[in-house]
Order: sequence, then structure tokens, then C-alpha cells
Amino acid sequence: MKSSKFWLAVLAAGVAVNIFDYLVHGIWLAPTYKSLPDVFRHMSDPTWFIIGDFVAVLVFAWFYDKVYACFGGGVKGGAMYGLYAGILVSFPTWVFIHLVFEGFPYGLSWTMTFLGIAWGVIAGVVLGAIYKKGAVAVAL
Repeated sequence: MKSSKFWLAVLAAGVAVNIFDYLVHGIWLAPTYKSLPDVFRHMSDPTWFIIGDFVAVLVFAWFYDKVYACFGGGVKGGAMYGLYAGILVSFPTWVFIHLVFEGFPYGLSWTMTFLGIAWGVIAGVVLGAIYKKGAVAVAL
């Protein structure tokens, strides 16, 4: 069973990335999505996006727990974990997505790549600031 700090960190990071996603996808990129109706469908109910962010943060935090000794806690450790995880997930996925979906703009692929990395850093910072497992031995 995970500690209460773990679950608090998941909740806080979930709220943070939901705010980030709302600002980025719900406001900033919404006109782009609407201009590409053959690529993106309109969804009036954001519930699944909200749930999806919390599930993603749960998996993100679970993996952070497993590799914690490599990064440590605190804002710096969480940010580094988030940067690495964001690059690992976002770079190959989004840069090549325009090859899979007809009409997906190449420039948007790079935008989504950088936003995915930012998402990881934000989630990592929040997790690292809250979820601390204790002193980490220094590797030589």
C-alpha cells in the first residue's frame, strides 16, 4: 500500500496537469483543433480528459516511485524525472504522428512534443516537491 504522501502527490499533480491541459488544449490550441475537423472531433464533455490525466499521473507517479533513487525527491529531482520521462514518451510519439494520421500538421507534432515534455516536468515538480521517500544514497 502506498503512503498517504504518495496519494497526496498524485492528487496534487493531477490537479496541476489538468489545469495545464485546460489552458493549453482547452484555450490556446482549441482554435487549431477546430480548424482541423477531419483530424480532431469535437467533444463537449471533458470528463474523460480529466480522468485520463489523473490515470496518467498515477502511472507517472508509480514509475517515479520505482526509479526514485536515480532522481531523488524535491523539485529538482522531480523536474529531472519529468524531463526524462516527457522526452521518452513525447518525442517518438508526437514527432511521427503526422505520418500516421492524414491531415495532422507536422508543426503541431513538434508543439505536442514540447507540451508533452512540459507536462512531464510540471507533474514531476509537483510529485518531487511532495513525495519524498527519505535520504537517497549517493551512487559512485
